[in-house]
Amino acid sequence: MPNIETEFKWESNSPRAFAKVLSAVLQVPSVRLSAPRVLHICDTYLDTPERFFEQNKIAFRVRNTDGKWEATYKTRTEVTNGRAVRREESLPLPGIKNLAQALAFLADKKVWEHLPLTGLKMLFALRNKRTSYDILFNGVEAELSLDNFMICVCGRRVLMKEAELELKKGLPDTFDGLARQITQVSGLAYARVSKVKTALALLALWGNK
Repeated sequence: MPNIETEFKWESNSPRAFAKVLSAVLQVPSVRLSAPRVLHICDTYLDTPERFFEQNKIAFRVRNTDGKWEATYKTRTEVTNGRAVRREESLPLPGIKNLAQALAFLADKKVWEHLPLTGLKMLFALRNKRTSYDILFNGVEAELSLDNFMICVCGRRVLMKEAELELKKGLPDTFDGLARQITQVSGLAYARVSKVKTALALLALWGNK
């Protein structure tokens, strides 16, 4: 059975946006918020020379989270009113120490879930300092992530921020209600495009220069 990711994203490049999100969460009745944890994440997005993933509307990445490596693919979807729903599958990369080893591991595997893994080339990278919180709300388990990230594409760097709420367990309708309350209290707008779509737009803009 496929894994389905459901999440909301808010634009967070305005002053004190993260503080507004946290304050809004704490004002929602019945919410329980865990202590924060900080993760250092580097996502390298890849494609074949024939652009297999782009043609099939799939985002494929290799992620390093504080020394833990994995490959992930997600079906691409439009963000509607801040909400995104897509299929996500991950493959652990045991014993990997760097990106070159990760690419060699994938090349040796050749195929995963009918996806080609040979000849992969880097499109762009996202370097992210993520502060995460676990949330309990009326039977829903969710994760709030405050992402302070850098898009690295075509030799340039763009700094951005984004708040993300991901459903881990529970009823989607209850999860949607939590997101609506956070939006109302924080005053922040939902993100119109994802990190990946922003990076792809920059790649298209700068790639031929």
